[in-house]
Amino acid sequence: MRNLLIAICTIVVFVEIAGLVQSGIGEKPSATVTALLEPPPRTLESPKKNGYFLLLGFSATPSLDPVETGHAMWSEAELDRGHRVFNYDKGARAELRVTPDTVHALQAWVSPDPLAEFQIQHEFVRNSVTQYAVLMNRYRRWLAMPFEDWGYGHLGTPRFTDLLVTHRLFVAEGFSRNVATGVDRLEKDLAVWRMVLAKAETLPTKVMAAVMIDDDVILLSKVLSQRHLSKTMVRRLGRLVRPLDRSERSMRWPIQNEFVVGMSRSKRLFHGEAVGGPEELETNRQWVAIRAGLNPDAFEKVGQPLSTKMLGVSLQTQSTVNTYATYYDAIMKAADTSHGPLPRLQDVVRTSPRTFVDMVVNPIHEEPRWEPFLQRIMETDARLRLAALQLKVRKPPRPQDLPARIAQAGTAYFDPFTDLPMLWSPTQGKLYSVGKDGLDDGGDSTFDISVPTVFASNTMPSVTPKLGIKAKSTARRR
Repeated sequence: MRNLLIAICTIVVFVEIAGLVQSGIGEKPSATVTALLEPPPRTLESPKKNGYFLLLGFSATPSLDPVETGHAMWSEAELDRGHRVFNYDKGARAELRVTPDTVHALQAWVSPDPLAEFQIQHEFVRNSVTQYAVLMNRYRRWLAMPFEDWGYGHLGTPRFTDLLVTHRLFVAEGFSRNVATGVDRLEKDLAVWRMVLAKAETLPTKVMAAVMIDDDVILLSKVLSQRHLSKTMVRRLGRLVRPLDRSERSMRWPIQNEFVVGMSRSKRLFHGEAVGGPEELETNRQWVAIRAGLNPDAFEKVGQPLSTKMLGVSLQTQSTVNTYATYYDAIMKAADTSHGPLPRLQDVVRTSPRTFVDMVVNPIHEEPRWEPFLQRIMETDARLRLAALQLKVRKPPRPQDLPARIAQAGTAYFDPFTDLPMLWSPTQGKLYSVGKDGLDDGGDSTFDISVPTVFASNTMPSVTPKLGIKAKSTARRR
């Protein structure tokens, strides 16, 4: 009995301490905290009209409506926002899966001549379209729907695995018919995913939109490498490869969402692990990270660190929350205004007023790593700019003028990693960006982002090897 009383008293003391710490000894939420907790405005009132819910329910069994299924999953998580993920284990919500042989066959997408491969694989593509008729119809439905990212404030993310393959199958079927039909589908697909990139409010959806756009632009660059394109086709393709605009590049809402989710999880007095399929969440995020060329744990590296716990009790102080809010606000502003170094958390901590209790109970030492995600969006922008330059240099007046023509295209087509004109290697026949490492590797696609330069004439221009090549540079992104 005595031990029971001691245990009860101990718990009561810890709860009282937690309450004292949580109150920040009278400190109030800062104006920055209040602003960051304001949700983004919504324009779609009816869930049935929102393509986001079709993404959630995309792989549901044929007897289920994917939009209704996605909304049901979202509604379950909404009951305990920030603590529940989207539950794909319930019912038959992830029954439709694309087989590995289809995934492997569609690797022809990134072959040196995918247009020829699509013709060769015409029979296989046609049979696959029949086999996955339900997913194909859902994808067509998705392309016709408006989109709003209602995943904001939630832990969960859609399963994108089957969506990526279906997207490739949709475009590949068009090209297996003829180039005009393929370009029709590529144009529609690219427009929708650019809309998603601009409207994404959660990090996995933002990154996945960039992956889909890259997928389309890589194929588009292969189309542009064809020597004989009609003027009508050239003009049409030119409209598809405009550089990213401000809203497409913006990371404001994805960054703010990480703060909001972190707050949801840390403000609960007793908090534990997420419920409703945490393994599925981790698998989805790792898959997206790998597809984007990021480290598998990239999404874990940006999560707001949870507050210190004692016996399961959250001991986060209000001043610590205010400090994190100041940091996230600085990150958001820097990410959307310049390519310079991002503010460091430790610098914000040193300049923020913190009490002795804060420093003992809530030592801030984890630095969220946002640079890989910002660089990933810049990679997508670089691919679009390079594809646009492919069109602009198809008919140079003289080979010697090509480097000048690249520079004269304007800053909108400069390398986003250096803010300098894109580079050209006549020996490799490539236009290229130095990529995220900031180093000129001569157009080597292992390190640089490159596209072929194929001219409209029947013969390649005769050039001196040194023309247009920038010397090996060690300049890194400013």
